[in-house]
Amino acid sequence: MEKFELLKLLITKVEKYYDNEETSKSLDAFLIWLIIDNNSDSISFDKLHDKTDAENNIEMLNSLLHRYAKMYSKLVLGYATNLSVEEFSFLARLLSLKSCTKSELIDLMVYEKSTGLEIIKRLVKANLISEESNQSDKRSKQINLTDTGKKKLFKTFSLMEMVSIEFTSILSIAEKNALYHILLKLVKYHRQHIDINIEHLRKKCSIIAPIS
Repeated sequence: MEKFELLKLLITKVEKYYDNEETSKSLDAFLIWLIIDNNSDSISFDKLHDKTDAENNIEMLNSLLHRYAKMYSKLVLGYATNLSVEEFSFLARLLSLKSCTKSELIDLMVYEKSTGLEIIKRLVKANLISEESNQSDKRSKQINLTDTGKKKLFKTFSLMEMVSIEFTSILSIAEKNALYHILLKLVKYHRQHIDINIEHLRKKCSIIAPIS
């Protein structure tokens, strides 16, 4: 395609974007919309009647994708390691951190404290994580990956890479980049506003469905 033909096509797409999109306009939003519009012939979209429809469907689809990812991961991990999906996630996150406290790791993994502590306890018992005194805070423990933990983790990476490839195999590179951008934006937002959002939800629940 000649560059002027491409420019004409791009102008047509921009006009369509402004005619159909009700959200605030931005380059990031347009690029994501362009990828979706370019694939609209091969994808069947459910009609979304309003904003609430979109939000509800996003939550439902995200929940389903989480289940598929966990199903694939559990299957693959079962072939060569006795690690659970949660244990693998904790080890992988700890590898990137080098060292941290139990609370720091649990917060980063967005787990309830009791559940996170139980996962860490199992990993310590299996000699995959070691504990040592925290010099800056005697009330907490510093945790690190052991050599055994690193070996098992590196062995598991090749298995989990197969899951990642299979999970997104239907997407093009452009679609993968767009999806990554959207998910990263959501994660950053919730990590920064988790306390505010929880308090907001509590207030709404107390009004709509007060505890008797």
